[in-house]
Amino acid sequence: MRPGIGSKALASVFGALLLVLLVAGVARVAYELLAPLVPILETAVALGVIYWVIFRGIRR
Repeated sequence: MRPGIGSKALASVFGALLLVLLVAGVARVAYELLAPLVPILETAVALGVIYWVIFRGIRR
Protein backbone atom coordinates (compact mmCIF):
# COMPACT_ATOMS: atom_id res chain seq x y z
CA MET A 1 0.00 0.00 0.00
CA ARG A 2 1.38 3.39 -0.93
CA PRO A 3 1.71 6.00 1.78
CA GLY A 4 -1.01 8.60 1.70
CA ILE A 5 -3.77 6.41 0.26
CA GLY A 6 -5.13 5.52 3.70
CA SER A 7 -5.07 9.12 4.81
CA LYS A 8 -6.90 10.22 1.64
CA ALA A 9 -9.58 7.59 2.22
CA LEU A 10 -9.89 8.58 5.86
CA ALA A 11 -10.16 12.26 4.91
CA SER A 12 -12.87 11.39 2.36
CA VAL A 13 -14.83 9.44 4.97
CA PHE A 14 -14.59 12.29 7.47
CA GLY A 15 -15.57 14.80 4.79
CA ALA A 16 -18.61 12.74 3.84
CA LEU A 17 -19.57 12.35 7.50
CA LEU A 18 -19.25 16.09 8.06
CA LEU A 19 -21.41 16.77 5.01
CA VAL A 20 -24.11 14.37 6.19
CA LEU A 21 -24.13 15.91 9.66
CA LEU A 22 -24.28 19.42 8.20
CA VAL A 23 -27.24 18.53 5.97
CA ALA A 24 -29.02 16.85 8.89
CA GLY A 25 -28.49 19.93 11.07
CA VAL A 26 -29.80 22.31 8.42
CA ALA A 27 -32.82 20.07 7.82
CA ARG A 28 -33.56 19.99 11.54
CA VAL A 29 -33.37 23.78 11.83
CA ALA A 30 -35.61 24.19 8.76
CA TYR A 31 -38.13 21.74 10.26
CA GLU A 32 -38.16 23.61 13.57
CA LEU A 33 -38.76 26.92 11.78
CA LEU A 34 -41.39 25.70 9.31
CA ALA A 35 -43.37 23.26 11.50
CA PRO A 36 -45.47 26.02 13.15
CA LEU A 37 -46.60 27.17 9.69
CA VAL A 38 -48.22 23.84 8.76
CA PRO A 39 -51.57 24.46 10.56
CA ILE A 40 -51.78 27.93 8.98
CA LEU A 41 -51.15 26.50 5.51
CA GLU A 42 -53.69 23.70 6.05
CA THR A 43 -56.29 26.27 7.12
CA ALA A 44 -55.57 28.46 4.10
CA VAL A 45 -55.92 25.51 1.71
CA ALA A 46 -59.16 24.36 3.36
CA LEU A 47 -60.66 27.86 3.19
CA GLY A 48 -59.60 28.14 -0.44
CA VAL A 49 -61.34 24.87 -1.29
CA ILE A 50 -64.49 25.94 0.57
CA TYR A 51 -64.46 29.29 -1.27
CA TRP A 52 -64.00 27.53 -4.60
CA VAL A 53 -66.88 25.10 -3.96
CA ILE A 54 -69.26 27.81 -2.73
CA PHE A 55 -68.59 30.50 -5.30
CA ARG A 56 -67.43 28.53 -8.33
CA GLY A 57 -69.32 25.28 -7.86
CA ILE A 58 -68.13 21.84 -8.78
CA ARG A 59 -68.05 21.47 -12.55
CA ARG A 60 -68.94 18.01 -13.80
